[in-house]
Amino acid sequence: MRRNATLLLVLGLSVNAVAQCPDSTAIVFSSDFESGDGGLVASGYPDWEHGLIGTQLLDSSCTTTFNNTIGAHSGQLGWGTVLRDCYANSGDTSVLALTVDLSDPAYTGAELRFWHWWEVFTNFDFTFIRVNGQQVYLNNSQQFSQVWLQQTIDLTPFLGLSTVDVTFHLFATTVVNKAGWYLDDMEVTACLPSSSTTAMEERDGGGLWVWPNPAEGLLHVRSTAPSGQGWRLLDVSGREVRHGGFSGAGTWTISTEGLIGPHVLEVRSDDRIRRHRVILR
Repeated sequence: MRRNATLLLVLGLSVNAVAQCPDSTAIVFSSDFESGDGGLVASGYPDWEHGLIGTQLLDSSCTTTFNNTIGAHSGQLGWGTVLRDCYANSGDTSVLALTVDLSDPAYTGAELRFWHWWEVFTNFDFTFIRVNGQQVYLNNSQQFSQVWLQQTIDLTPFLGLSTVDVTFHLFATTVVNKAGWYLDDMEVTACLPSSSTTAMEERDGGGLWVWPNPAEGLLHVRSTAPSGQGWRLLDVSGREVRHGGFSGAGTWTISTEGLIGPHVLEVRSDDRIRRHRVILR
């Protein structure tokens, strides 16, 4: 892995503010792309390539201002749009997809981290990332990164889903092309509670999981009850502030916007009532 003063200086400015796991971490996906392409799938306009990230572009006829790339972030291999040339003036979008499973009810948070380097004609072209179709990252203003930077994307809103599609997009007009977008050293991690944490399963009745706890805006709930009557969210005085229904075993999401402090989630099924204490921010 490259270590230099410039990189260390910009690193603190390039990482999004995402909460760290308070207890332990599970590795959901990890690849430095040295032994393979990591299972990522390219589609759209065929600019994305896996292979050697060289130290010099073969073709300098495009309008790039930096023809000597700095090689891979670690090792020699990675992904890029086009690896040894500038991306095409396609008038189209090149897409690279990573799919991960975040359905484990023990997860209390998740994030994607990767290193990237780019030179994109952002007057007209731009890069963006979507998760299950929702845009979570956009660069349409910074043309040249100059060095490898680490980027962090919060995947916590997608907890409970068995299919989480992360897609990297480069849109190019037919105007000007540059060196492109390069990716390396990518991983998805998930937060796990310690054995002493009561945030995941109710102490007086199993089969109910709630995450994240504390929650901010959204609360994810999973129940193994075969059939359900409904749920209620109660404040510290016992007053009902939210309610809803659920059909049985499965996962659902509760909006907690506007609610602050300790609350109790009560889930009623045909066989029992389960309660879970949660903290809302």
